[in-house]
Amino acid sequence: MIDWDRLQGLRADIGEDDFADVAFLFVAEITERLGRLTAQPAGATASDFHFLRGSAANMGFAAMVDACQRAEAACRAGLAPDVAAVADSFTASLAAVAPHIPGIATAA
Repeated sequence: MIDWDRLQGLRADIGEDDFADVAFLFVAEITERLGRLTAQPAGATASDFHFLRGSAANMGFAAMVDACQRAEAACRAGLAPDVAAVADSFTASLAAVAPHIPGIATAA
């Protein structure tokens, strides 16, 4: 579900203080975008899921990356993306990292 090496690598690369800022910004941006997509799933585009996928990959949210890839492919094929699967994978991934990033669970 989580690519712990990627997450710890990011933390090591940018430092603890900047990592916390990046993590909280990630949660805020993803929460906002998923809220919009959940409210208007018919307006979802491949670009939306490409953005989400890139952000999730940067944070090591591997399960979310997979869900975003499927949703992006669905959009490109003219099919309805599974927004709920993306949102669920975000929620589960966030719960998995919460014990390792103080306060992140309340940032959503």
